[in-house]
Amino acid sequence: MIDRRSWQIAFLKQARTDWEAYQRTRQAAWPHCHRLHFLQMATEKLGKALLLGGHSKLAHITHSHSAFVKFMHIASNNQSLQAQLKITKSQLRADFKRLLPLAYEIEHLAPALAHDGPTRNILGWISPVKFLSPSIISFRSPILCNRIKASNC
Repeated sequence: MIDRRSWQIAFLKQARTDWEAYQRTRQAAWPHCHRLHFLQMATEKLGKALLLGGHSKLAHITHSHSAFVKFMHIASNNQSLQAQLKITKSQLRADFKRLLPLAYEIEHLAPALAHDGPTRNILGWISPVKFLSPSIISFRSPILCNRIKASNC
């Protein structure tokens, strides 16, 4: 059985490569669905790596896409982060509180969490009349559209 630390390192390495892919898609004229996909994957893996450092159950972490918002909640109370940023505890919490809606939007890009959103099926939106590719879907989240500066939001 693979130990928690090995899982944690693997998630961190994957988060880094997903983040690098996200950065590369930002430099080119890629459809925003690809940028959002890599962003969601990077944040999920980062969240999972942090959660593995705590007491979360390994099976839950490896079989769930809910990790980034939990990561943000934990990070909002991190004293080392607070010291590195040279801000007060209340400033750190306020900053993270402002970021939580964005974190929630990013986390729910995962098809398993999207419910009836445009990413609920990774291959495209299935409607009663047609099947759409994610590359032509407008992601109408004002929070995400402003952050990634997508042209067709």
